[in-house]
Amino acid sequence: MKKIIFLSLLIAIPTCTINAQSKTISKSIISPSAVLKKYHEKGELDGMQKGDLVDLYVERIKVITNKLPFIALTNKRGVTINDVGIPDSPENNKILDKQQQTIRTFLSETETFERTLTPFADKSDIVDAILFCENILKELMLIRE
Repeated sequence: MKKIIFLSLLIAIPTCTINAQSKTISKSIISPSAVLKKYHEKGELDGMQKGDLVDLYVERIKVITNKLPFIALTNKRGVTINDVGIPDSPENNKILDKQQQTIRTFLSETETFERTLTPFADKSDIVDAILFCENILKELMLIRE
């Protein structure tokens, strides 16, 4: 009987600790996926196919859209509302969740649009658009550095 009680306590204590910790973890303000894998030079982009350029363009739009609404708070992924001094309340989390859902919906519709119509653009215009987006992202990195 003592063994059963001891084993039950041994299992229950870590479970309670895990549950207690998960309630105090704040969500990241900027999506963890809002990262650019690589910056490109014009010559490199000129040598790519239109389909690959559209993929790069969509990726850059996603990163910018996930970061831009939050630059007054932070420009870095992984920063939580607690980290910037905002109370981690249900109301604030609800607003953050709603904003992130709005961004996901916008990006889904935008990706459909871009993948359907952007291939009709001149290749040089797509390259210019990618380079423009990359310049915006480089500037965003310089904020608060």
